Formats: sequence, C-alpha cells, structure tokens
Amino acid sequence: MSRLLVILAALIAAAPASATEVILRPRVEARGSVVLLGDVADVLADDDAVRSQLAATPLIPTPAPGTQQYLRLAEIRDLVASRGIDVGDIRFGGTVIVSVIPEAAVGKDEPRRAPSRPVIRTEQDIQLASDRFSAAVKQYVQSQTGHDLWNVKVEADAKLADFADKAGDSIRLSGGEAPWTGRQRLTLLGPADEPLTLIYAKIDRLDLAIVAVQPISRGDLVRRSDVELRPQLGAIPSQSAASLEAVVGREAIQGIRPDSIIQLNQIRTPVIVRRNERVSIRARAAGVSVRTYAMAQQDGGMGDLVMVQSLASKERYAARVVGVRELEIFTAGSSADELAANPAPAQ
Repeated sequence: MSRLLVILAALIAAAPASATEVILRPRVEARGSVVLLGDVADVLADDDAVRSQLAATPLIPTPAPGTQQYLRLAEIRDLVASRGIDVGDIRFGGTVIVSVIPEAAVGKDEPRRAPSRPVIRTEQDIQLASDRFSAAVKQYVQSQTGHDLWNVKVEADAKLADFADKAGDSIRLSGGEAPWTGRQRLTLLGPADEPLTLIYAKIDRLDLAIVAVQPISRGDLVRRSDVELRPQLGAIPSQSAASLEAVVGREAIQGIRPDSIIQLNQIRTPVIVRRNERVSIRARAAGVSVRTYAMAQQDGGMGDLVMVQSLASKERYAARVVGVRELEIFTAGSSADELAANPAPAQ
C-alpha cells in the first residue's frame, strides 16, 4: 500500500501544472457591443499570444441599457469552448456567477474601472493611423517650408493608433529639421503643448518637371500634347525646363524619350534663319535705320544671336534674329553711317 502511495505521489508531482488560468470577477461593466472574456475575467498565461487570444474571445452581446445579465462559470467555459478553444488545459476560477451590466448603467457617482485589457488593434487601424499622421506631418512640413509637394510616410504601430483616437481631428506637431527630408523625428503635442509621444516619418521632397509623354523626334516642334507637368522625386537637373511655356512650340534638337525630363539644351526656338541663306539686316543707331543684306553663317531661331557676313565688305558680325530671314543690330552712329554709305547690292 505504501509503495502504491509513493508511485501515485510521484505521478502527481510529475504532472505539469496548468499554465493558463481564467479568474472570473463577480461584477463587471461591458464596454462595446460584445462582452469579451477579458471583460469578465483576469486571464493569466505564460504565452502572451494565448493570453491575448483568450482575452479577445467573444462571449455574449452586451446587455441592453438598464438591464443586467448573469453568467455562470460553467456557461463561460462552454462559451469559450464553442469558439473552438480547447478548455481542457485552462483552469477556471474566481467567482461562480458574474453579473454583467452595460457601461451606460453605471451611476454618475460610481468610479469607473480602468479597461481590463488593451485595445486590440487591427492592421487596418494601424494603417488608418499611419495615413492620418502622414497627412498631418505633410501639412506641418508645408507650413514650415512653404513648399507644397512632399511624400510622407509615418511609421505607425498600435500605440500610435491609440494616440490617433485621442487626438481626434486636432493633431499638433513640433520638431523636425531642415532640409526636411529623410527620416525625421517629430513630437505629438497635447492640448497644453505637452509632449505626448514621438513620431517618425520618412519624408521626400517632390518638384514639378516637364516630362515627355510620347517620343519626340529631332526636328519636331514640341506640342502641348507631347508633354505634361509631373512631380518628381529627388534632384532635378539644373537645365530642366521650368514651365510649359518654355517648351511648347520649341524645336527638338535631339530625340527625347517618353517619361524623360525635358532639358533646355534639348530644345531651341524653331530655325527661321539658316546657314548660307541671304538675310536682311536692319541696323539702328541714333534715330537712323539702315537696311542691308548679308549671308548667314549659322542657323538661328527667334531671339538668337548668329554670325553673318556682309555681302559688300565681307565683314563678319553678330546680329539678332527678329523674324524669318530678318535680323537686327544696334550699333554706334559711325557704323550705321558706314552701312548707309555702302549698302549691299540687291540680289
């Protein structure tokens, strides 16, 4: 007999103790539309994931305002099992009957209990918090810099989702530093400008650039339908065109690929004066205007300075293009008199 008792004691000592306990409370107030196990009990478990899963297990709908409902220990265990959870290794203890009332039924003078469990945040909650804080950071950076185009991504988690709910429609920030790009650290402020938590955001500056939307061949005139303004991430070449007006109507001097930024050294005003073409030169000086003729030494568009050679004297000089085969120079009075005295022969 004594030998049997020794063996039985050894088996009991070797049996693993239950690692999960559910300790029921005698009276609770339900918060939300569904009563969870974490509302009516303290869940103790070595594994955080198991504890969170049990605490979030739904039991019954929240009682109507002004009413209360009683749950027995056996009922609670059966409800947990009905959710697909193995209750064989869970020890239920505490009170045998739990009184459940809705939050609205609590008297005005009765102190409210702190929530018995943290709010379980979904991926959607965290994404919404990230979007809200990203928009707030963007507005903050715009106000600090005067520049409108920024790409902002806030690193959010469940904690930040909680602060998003507390902040409501008013999110106030401080911190950050120039040039306002890269990973920035900002502070979320409370109603009295007290710091609440840190916010980390990845910020990129965007600038508008003129981009080709289809191939543009050398010699083509750039049409409005060939280009568009697009925000660009990162540094933009210094020779990039700054406006549509600077591009439309210009001639491409090289092929331009789609989706590439158009630069000023890729376009020019259309050629209206061509090399080895006879052109008209109008010289102005001190109220005197003289017209003569010359031979263009290079191509040129409206407003360009091109070299020409006088047909009479073979002298070379620069003149500005003012029209089709029309150029103009401003010169001293003596040079104008010389041009007037030695006009080029008509051809």
